[in-house]
Amino acid sequence: MHAFFATMRISAAMPVSDTPFRIIGLGLRVLQFGVLVGIWRSLPADRLAASGLTVSALLTYSALAQAVGPLLNPQTSLTEHIANGSLAVRMLWPMGVVSQFASEMLGAIVPITLVGAAVISGAALLFHVPLTGAGSPSLFVLSLLLAIVVGLAVDFWFALLTVRLGNGIWFVNAIRAACTSVISGALIPLSLMPWHVGRVLQVLPFAAMASGPLRVYTQSSGAATLLASQAAWAIVLWAGVVWWAAKSRDKVVGQGG
Repeated sequence: MHAFFATMRISAAMPVSDTPFRIIGLGLRVLQFGVLVGIWRSLPADRLAASGLTVSALLTYSALAQAVGPLLNPQTSLTEHIANGSLAVRMLWPMGVVSQFASEMLGAIVPITLVGAAVISGAALLFHVPLTGAGSPSLFVLSLLLAIVVGLAVDFWFALLTVRLGNGIWFVNAIRAACTSVISGALIPLSLMPWHVGRVLQVLPFAAMASGPLRVYTQSSGAATLLASQAAWAIVLWAGVVWWAAKSRDKVVGQGG
C-alpha cells in the first residue's frame, strides 16, 4: 500500500503547464452545470412526475454529477501504453499493473475532483441549487467507491478491446466516450430517457459507474439494491478482465507489452 499511495502523491504533482487546461476544463463543467440547471427548471411538471423525480432532486443530481465527475469516469493511461508499445516497460516495475495504473489515475484526478467540488458547490449556491440529497451520505461514499472499482474494470475492458481490435484506439475511445457520458446517467438521469430506455440502461455496468451513486444520494429508498448491483458488476467485470487478459496475452506481447 505504501507504493500505491506514493505513486498517487507523485501523480498528484500536476505540471504547471497543465494548469490552464485544468482551469478551462473546470470552467466548462460550471457552464454545463448552469445549462442543465436552466433545462431542468424548464421541464413540465408532468414529465418530471412520470420520471419519479422532483426538480429539487434533479438539480441536486446534476450538481453532484458535476462535482465528482472525474471519479464517475475513471480512465487510466493503460490504453495509450498498449497502443504505443510501452506496456512492456511498465511490466518490469516492482508493482502490479492494476495498482500502477489505478494509483496514477487516482493521484491525478482526486485533487481535481476536490477543487471542482468546491467550485461546483459555490456555483450551486449561486444558482440556488440544493446540495442535500434524500439519501445517506455514508452510503453514497460506499457507492462512489464501488463506482470507481467498476469504472476501473470497464477501463481495463476497453484497453483489452484495443488489443483485440489490433490497436484501434481511436475507435475504442469514441465508443467509450458515448458509453460513459450518455448511457451511464452521468449527464442525464436514466429515468428521463424516452421510451423506457432508462430501464434497460439501469441494468448495464455503465449505470453502476454514475447513475448508481448519484441515485443513492438523491433517492430516499433503493440504496441496498443499487449497492448490490454495483458489487455484482464489480465482481463480474474484474473476473472477466482476468480471463480476457489471459486470453489476450499473446496479442499484448505482440504489441510490445
